[in-house]
Amino acid sequence: MLYLQNQWSLGKGKPFKSMNPLTGELVWEGNFANVSQLNAAMSAAYKSHDGWSTESIQTRITIIRKFYALLEKNKLPMTKLISTETGKTHADAASEVAATLAKLNNSILAYKKRTGSERNSLGVMQTSLQHASHGVMSVVGPFNFPLHLPNGHITPALIAGNTIVYKPSESTPMVAEYMMMLWDNAGLPSGVINMIHGGKDIVQGLCKHPLNKGLLFTGSYKVGKQLNKIMANYPEKILALELGGNNPLVVWSTQKINAAVDLIFESAFISSGQRCTCARRLILPNTNNGKKILAKLKQRIQSLSYSDKSDLYYGPLISPKATEGFLIFQDKLIKLGAKSILKARKVRGSFNLVTPSLINITGMKKSYDEENFGPMLQVYFADTFDDAVVEANNTKYGLAAGLISDNEKLFEVFSQKINAGIINFNSTTTGASGAFPFGGIGRSGNLRPAGFYAADYCAWPKASIIKKL
Repeated sequence: MLYLQNQWSLGKGKPFKSMNPLTGELVWEGNFANVSQLNAAMSAAYKSHDGWSTESIQTRITIIRKFYALLEKNKLPMTKLISTETGKTHADAASEVAATLAKLNNSILAYKKRTGSERNSLGVMQTSLQHASHGVMSVVGPFNFPLHLPNGHITPALIAGNTIVYKPSESTPMVAEYMMMLWDNAGLPSGVINMIHGGKDIVQGLCKHPLNKGLLFTGSYKVGKQLNKIMANYPEKILALELGGNNPLVVWSTQKINAAVDLIFESAFISSGQRCTCARRLILPNTNNGKKILAKLKQRIQSLSYSDKSDLYYGPLISPKATEGFLIFQDKLIKLGAKSILKARKVRGSFNLVTPSLINITGMKKSYDEENFGPMLQVYFADTFDDAVVEANNTKYGLAAGLISDNEKLFEVFSQKINAGIINFNSTTTGASGAFPFGGIGRSGNLRPAGFYAADYCAWPKASIIKKL
């Protein structure tokens, strides 16, 4: 179902389905929007903008708070829907709902701190700074965090007075519809948020639409690059890209091997590696200590039992296409000279469940710098810490990086030299604070970080000098 001007309607485009990625069970079916429905969504958002943007900030926040109160009351059914459509375990899905709930207060604080308004006196003159909404903003969401990441754009955009056309992932329409139901029940005025289902054509239509003032996208570098080419024809529009990463995790000078292995394991394999901040490359010292860490990690992976649901914390990949692509990526690395330590395989009798992959890339003559969205960790042995830092930076991406060490001084060097937007110490690479910006450099984005800094691209400044005659 589409959500247009606070009304539900059937899509008139081509049909599509949502499957439970763990079981292969059909859980939802419907239709994409067609061009006329895309235009209707844009028109509804455009017509509602004047009313929404001229409401007081207190009124807007009051309505937005109602949505979050409803989400709190309905967090269990939302958790179940996320688990069903993404394959996440209950605990993993529940953590996404909790992260979403924490978004409200951070977004309000960010708006007041980074935008808002101020006035200062300079003798007979005054200076004034205000921030205005852009208008209609399009949000394109991903499958891996179908609630948290879209709301990371939607909430700050609404606070700033923008209206929204939201296009969720084709893999998670059910979560998106439940989210729209909560916004509707919160009493959001007609047309302030509109949701349409669609694929590539709909996303391109959002980019090119004359009423669209900006596109807020979370997804792969490949798709982000295509969107950037389209939006280059519209320099007056906002484009915020949160893309992927080929994230390094360096382990150096630590005797706490078990603790290190726990952090490595979760960094690489949580959500089956389907987080943009998951560790993709493990850089170890070329010493007995480094080999012990790898041996313990290998043992940990081999201990997993796929017949016991308690061992399915890391879940399936999102689709058969994703599973096939993951295994093809593994084979390509091996053909390029990488050595298999543990070769991933599809679990017999499962729909999209795969075992984790460990690949030694130390001897490869040429690195293969692509993001792999799956449970694979590429291992590299370095002779010195300086070599480890150089290898960590041996990527065109720059989203997340981590260091595990007993030596805090190493982190001072590491954080200064590493080219990444999120740099963690003795923590998982996937950890991020909602009170800080979220994003990276290079292929990981276009220097418009989300998180606390999402307020920046959701409003534009108006500066004035006021003099009495």
